[in-house]
Amino acid sequence: MRKNYFLSVGGLTVISSLGLSLLFLYSFFGWSVEFGIALILAVTSLLWESLGYVFLAFVGLLLVYHRVGGVFGLTTLVFSLCAVESLYLSKRNAPLEHYYVLFGGTFLSIPLYYFAYVLSFYTPSFVNTAVAALFVVLLYILIYIVIKR
Repeated sequence: MRKNYFLSVGGLTVISSLGLSLLFLYSFFGWSVEFGIALILAVTSLLWESLGYVFLAFVGLLLVYHRVGGVFGLTTLVFSLCAVESLYLSKRNAPLEHYYVLFGGTFLSIPLYYFAYVLSFYTPSFVNTAVAALFVVLLYILIYIVIKR
């Protein structure tokens, strides 16, 4: 790890995203065993990048298991994803534009969530799932095009 890593843009985004996702998890679960496991995984993901993906999967499963949804569950997952991906970007010394794409792409999920929520009042549930999957694929294609450009 290079000198003053945590004072760089990558280090600050990793720490702030992990802190915010852990703050949301603490507000849901308090000092419980689930929060303790998430805290250990979050801290060790700073040392070993692969544990960041385990942390992301654990947060997703934890939110689904406890039926934490809505904008708070989505925001928790967005901050966890930003932490893991910004850790990946900072380890590879990515330029600042890649962080913009990361945050822009992940935070677009919140308005898409509300769009799908409003759409659910007017369409059957299968159509909602198809539209949500289409938005995810289009978002992935957009991010892929911007990064490969």
